[in-house]
Amino acid sequence: MNVGLVGLGRMGQVLARKLAGRGKLCVFDRGFGRARRLADELNISAADCLADIVEQDVVILALPEQEVLRCIQYFNQLKQSLVVINVATNVSQQALNETAELPVRGIGVKFIGHAGEMALGLEPVIVVEEKPAELAELAANLFRPVGTVMFGRSDMVSVINGAAAEAALTAAVQIEKTLRFQGVSNEDMIKSAIRQVAAGILKAYANNDLGPFAQKVVDSLNLKWNN
Repeated sequence: MNVGLVGLGRMGQVLARKLAGRGKLCVFDRGFGRARRLADELNISAADCLADIVEQDVVILALPEQEVLRCIQYFNQLKQSLVVINVATNVSQQALNETAELPVRGIGVKFIGHAGEMALGLEPVIVVEEKPAELAELAANLFRPVGTVMFGRSDMVSVINGAAAEAALTAAVQIEKTLRFQGVSNEDMIKSAIRQVAAGILKAYANNDLGPFAQKVVDSLNLKWNN
């Protein structure tokens, strides 16, 4: 399968590294130098312009949400058969359906994950829009090397990631403010408390690998939630 990848930000670069060597991959980024350097590193090809990317069978859009629909509108003008896969969390399947005009078709593939963690080797859960079935299966086969693929309503990932991000950031801000209130002003100490202690405990909780002290805290919190 010939695959195009548009957008080489954090997620785009992670996907390029995961997909390189598993078929023919061609990348495009408005910063052409970035695309050329990555292409040389991964032994893949780089498109000179966006119009060239439609020569691929499938194009993945790893773009900011405001650019995704504009890109699809451009593909519509080219009147060429193309499957477009959107990975931007906040672009809905309905928006894809309403924007893509045959022979361009679009499907959402969303990551319950973080680009930085994926770059370190952690595999995300990937939710592939379940309909239409033929596009869903195509997308699932493409992304199985990247993480754990599930079929469902890809739009629910926006809710999941939003809730997780808000809770994590609330905790980070609260930790910083609490430490400063208690007289801790050293920036390295505060950052380490957030980056290592808090993040490490969150990972341990997700992996069912909490220590005795942390487990007691969880038990206490569960009692409060249940009452």
